Amino acid sequence: MSDFENAKVLVREGWLQGYTEGELKIFKGVPYAAPPVGALRFRRPVDSGRWRGVRKAVQYSAAAIQVVQENPQLPANVHGVPQMMMPSQYEEDCLYLNIWSPAKTSDAKLPVFLWIHGGGMVAGSGVECVCDGEGFAKRRDVIVVTINYRLGFFGFFAHPELTKEGDGSSGNYALFDMRKACEWVKNNIAAFGGDPNRITVAGQSGGAAATGALHASPLMKGLIQRVSIESGPIYWGFMQPQPLAAMEQRGVEFMERVGCQSIDELRKRDAWELFDAYQEITKGALDKGFSFCIDGTFLPEPYTDCIDAGRFNDFDVMIGSCAQEFPVAGPEGMPLEEYAHYLEESFPDNIDNMKRWFPASTPQEAAKMASTIASDLILMSSVKLADACHRTGRRAYVWLMTKENETERGHRDGSPHCAEMPYLFGRVDTGERNPFFLYHWVGADYDFMELIQGYWYQFAASGDPNGEGRPQWDPYTSAFDVCELGNNTHMLTEQQQEKYAYFWKKLSEKGASATIRIGRPAKL
Repeated sequence: MSDFENAKVLVREGWLQGYTEGELKIFKGVPYAAPPVGALRFRRPVDSGRWRGVRKAVQYSAAAIQVVQENPQLPANVHGVPQMMMPSQYEEDCLYLNIWSPAKTSDAKLPVFLWIHGGGMVAGSGVECVCDGEGFAKRRDVIVVTINYRLGFFGFFAHPELTKEGDGSSGNYALFDMRKACEWVKNNIAAFGGDPNRITVAGQSGGAAATGALHASPLMKGLIQRVSIESGPIYWGFMQPQPLAAMEQRGVEFMERVGCQSIDELRKRDAWELFDAYQEITKGALDKGFSFCIDGTFLPEPYTDCIDAGRFNDFDVMIGSCAQEFPVAGPEGMPLEEYAHYLEESFPDNIDNMKRWFPASTPQEAAKMASTIASDLILMSSVKLADACHRTGRRAYVWLMTKENETERGHRDGSPHCAEMPYLFGRVDTGERNPFFLYHWVGADYDFMELIQGYWYQFAASGDPNGEGRPQWDPYTSAFDVCELGNNTHMLTEQQQEKYAYFWKKLSEKGASATIRIGRPAKL
């Protein structure tokens, strides 16, 4: 029973009234769990409960508590005030999702694409200007869902007292939020014209690390069918879950610093007072704060062990990253002497090939090549997971994006972190150095949007990105089966694969503890 044509649907909790925009039915600010406040702070999410009457679902909810940021590159709104990267409202009550459905009827059974935003799991929201679902859903028969989840301190605080509580663990509330959102979608998406048996979870950057955790977690079995992991070094690199004991010790130290004697007392303190204290203690350093951990429940063991042993869910996987993920210098570039020293110090066993693979004759070229090397190392994490998928009979597709925006700056800097997002979400005339900057698209950009939306849509629909005349994207079956996504999309050639064989060997020799550094190159 529904009035789907007028964007009115009945979900398990009650009636929702969204709105229509062209062919889309849009629902914003839909609660997927109860507000995690008061006694529910630092607990796993619980059901939101039912409501009576018709609940309006026409406005975004608040973003999770985080450092408030403005983006000066965005144009001012009608009142002359700069727009925000995220909504201007930030609250502990943040467990909401948004839905864009192009379905013509409630029984259309369209594939579902659920997006987990990036931001290192300390920032961001599901309503960032670049990743609302309109531009993807209106061009493809796919339902787009974006979610908010708890971040940073409120998403991952751990303490021995919490571990002893009823549910038996502390930390990882954010991951449980994501699971609860998937559960809500599984239970309700049919009312929006979606297929509960074709749900793809996609995440980028910090959201990629989270999606990797969902892929590894035994608690996700049967909830979703596919994952898309974008720009997240989940095997070699810095996006690794920490030991629970380490997070618990930070919790003990935090409680002492803020003068709380019990978790009950901590739950009664003002949220922003706690957040400000947390920021003061950590100085915003991710390695000093709370992050996801090996809690024995959501994540029974480290990623590396899961991947090595093939102990992960039987989901279809699409995974990859951009060719110049992180800049290592500003517009002035990197001095050629510094670049040469970096190559000689880090790759003394293969210096001639490194100079051939990554040539540079100007400081700007040196900076781009140094960024490319770091990004190629990040790609090896994608290859590692894809190789494990193939060994255990799962299906995986690996990508490397080399598409640059068609400007002097774009060709100088390459394909940066987040570069796929404007094309995937159809955010025309955005891109530049990051997806929040304005950039006037030309024909190659529109062509690439059609390409990448086609791949991602078909993957969500069937688990195989191919079709509609797009260049063939082979599943990962042998070493370095990677699709280069760009103005000339193709599978990597044997000559291109040569350098990756070297990086693979070098990282493998150093073991899973190998670190991929963001920023100025350092010895591997």
